[in-house]
Amino acid sequence: MEFWAEMDRAELVPTYGSEDSGCDSEKQSGIPPGPSVAQILPRQILDLSDEVLMLILELLDPTSLLNAGSTCRTLYRVCLSDSLWTRHCRFFFRLSLCDETFPPKDAFRLLYIWHKVYSTLPYNRQLQDLLFKTCPPPKYWTQWLVLEEMVPLPPVQLPDYEIEELWGIGKECVLESHRVSDDQSTEQLYKYTWKELHNIAVLQHEHLGNVMKYVLRKQFVNSHDELEWMYHQYCRFRFQWMFAYWLFGVSKPCSRNLRRIYLWWQTYSKKKTFCWGTAGCDVQYFASLHRVTEDYWRGKLAKGDETLGIRTVENYFSMCKSLLAWILGRSWGRLKQKKVYLDTLEGVYRELKLEMQGSLIVHEHFWQVAKVQMTRVCKLEETAVNYVNWRIIDSVPYYRLYMASGNPSYLEQIKRFLWRKRMINNWILQEENHWMRQLLSDDLIQLLEFDAKICEDMLHGDSLSAHLSRTIWLYLHSGEQHYMEAVKEIVLECAKARLNFYMSMVL
Repeated sequence: MEFWAEMDRAELVPTYGSEDSGCDSEKQSGIPPGPSVAQILPRQILDLSDEVLMLILELLDPTSLLNAGSTCRTLYRVCLSDSLWTRHCRFFFRLSLCDETFPPKDAFRLLYIWHKVYSTLPYNRQLQDLLFKTCPPPKYWTQWLVLEEMVPLPPVQLPDYEIEELWGIGKECVLESHRVSDDQSTEQLYKYTWKELHNIAVLQHEHLGNVMKYVLRKQFVNSHDELEWMYHQYCRFRFQWMFAYWLFGVSKPCSRNLRRIYLWWQTYSKKKTFCWGTAGCDVQYFASLHRVTEDYWRGKLAKGDETLGIRTVENYFSMCKSLLAWILGRSWGRLKQKKVYLDTLEGVYRELKLEMQGSLIVHEHFWQVAKVQMTRVCKLEETAVNYVNWRIIDSVPYYRLYMASGNPSYLEQIKRFLWRKRMINNWILQEENHWMRQLLSDDLIQLLEFDAKICEDMLHGDSLSAHLSRTIWLYLHSGEQHYMEAVKEIVLECAKARLNFYMSMVL
C-alpha cells in the first residue's frame, strides 16, 4: 500500500440513523417512535474534543496518521494539523518548521518521497537514466541532490550565481581554487564534487535542516509530477527491482557462487537459466524457484519492507550455503543428500514462514532451525530403512507432522504405515495367489507392490485402479482390518472377472 494513497476528498461521517427512521408499522399504529440509532450508539472517539484527539493522534506514525485522516471529515481536519506534521518533520528529518510559509505536511511529503526515490538509485534504471543522461542533471534534480552526502555522479561545473540560487551558497563561500578556466565560456565556472557541495551548503546554513528548508522554499513553486511518478513506480516495482539487483548486481565471482547455491538440486528450465543475468532473463521465473524468494517478490516478507525482506532472503541463502557444505561433507549417496537438503529447506520455510512475514530473520536463527529440521529428516530416513520407503512416506501426513513438531508418536504411525504396506505386498506374493497375479493388469499389480507410492491424485475417478487406490489408502492410514479385507475382495473380483473373460473367449 502506498504511503501517500490518501482520499482526494473527505467522505461524509457515516450516520447511524435519523429521527424519522421509525418503521411503517409504528406510524400506522400510532405508537410514538423510539430513540434513533444515532441517539443510542454514541460516536465515541468523534465525541472527543480536538485537543484530546490531538493527544491521541500524536502517538501515530505518519502512515497511521494518513489512514486515520482518510476515514471521515472530522479526523481528516484534525490530521491536517500543522503541529502533528511539524513533529514528524522534526523526528524523521530533524527539520524545524517554525514560522514557515509552506505546510508541514507537504514538506514532510516531499522529503519522504525524495528520500525513498533516491534510495532506489542503485537499481532504478529510470532514475539512473535521468541523472546520468546530462551533467549536471536538470535543475530540479540538482537542487534535491545537495541533500545527500554521497552522490555517485561526476563533479559538477556551475557558475557562482547558479550555485547561490540553487542552494543558497554565497559567493564568498565559493573558493577560487575550484575555479575552472574555460576560454570558450564567458562565465566563471566552479567545479565541485557533490560531497563538497553538500558540506559547503551545511556550513553556509549552519546545519542540514536549514539546507532542507531552503530547498523546500525553492521547490514549492515547481511541479513535482515526475518525482511523484517515480515514487509510484517505486511503490509498484520496488520488490522486483531490489530482487533483480540482489540476484544479478554482484561481481562475477560472487554471481557464480550465488547461482550455484540458488540452483543446487532445484528443478529448473535450462533454457531460462542460460540467460542468467542478461537483460532478457525472466527474473520472475527465478523468484518462483524458491518459496522464500517468491514470497519476497509478492511483498510478503518483513511486513512489506523491501530492505529488511531482501536481507532475510540473503540470510536464507547464507544458511543454504552452510547446509549444503555440511551435507556434501557426509558420506551419503546423492539421492539421500538431495532429499535431506530439500526436505530440510521445506521444513525451515514451514517453521519460519509466519516469522519471516513479520520481521527480519538473521543467519543464526535460520541455521538453528535448519539443524533441528535436518535432524528430524535423518530420523525419518532411519525409520524408513531405505530410500524406497523414504520416498513412500514423504507424502504421508505424519511425515509433515513430525517435521513440524518432532513428536515421536508420529514416527510410530509411520512405522505402522510401512508395516501395513508390507502386509499388502506379502499377501499378493503368497503362492496361493499366484493365479491372481497372472490375471491382474499391470496397473493393479503395481498398486499392490511394496514400493508403490499412492498419491492423492490417484484417488479420484471411477476406474478400478482409483477404487483400489482409495481402499488401500484407507487401510494404510487407519489400520482397520475390514479395509484390508475389502482390498482382498476387490483384487479377487478383478481376477475372477478377467478369468471369466478369458474363458468366454476360449469357448
